[in-house]
Amino acid sequence: MFTRPQEQNQPYIRQKVELTGFNSDHFKASISTIQHLFQIFSRQVPEGAIEPLKFGQFGQYSVVEFSTRYFTSRRDDPHGEALPFDQTTDPKGILANMSNSKDFHGDDNKVLYYALQDTIKVESSK
Repeated sequence: MFTRPQEQNQPYIRQKVELTGFNSDHFKASISTIQHLFQIFSRQVPEGAIEPLKFGQFGQYSVVEFSTRYFTSRRDDPHGEALPFDQTTDPKGILANMSNSKDFHGDDNKVLYYALQDTIKVESSK
């Protein structure tokens, strides 16, 4: 059963994904690059304006966590356009019913999902 969070906690509700490369060398190199880029980027914004990178473990494997909040505060974006939740994100309308005058679901809160699809060329010889 869903219990509506207290209003003061609503701005912190988020969705996240954790990625692991199961200790592959490519994943380790990617993590190193992400850390380097984060260091460069974090020097370009005021201190405390960017959330730190989050790393964890999945069993014995390293993971990197990416997340975004479902809502933006009107204090942070007083003129932002409120957008409807995607049906796949909020199939029962629970999040949509939580929108209020203090917080809204906007463009910065949307998560886009991408999938790499391999195409296989099959050549036939006659």
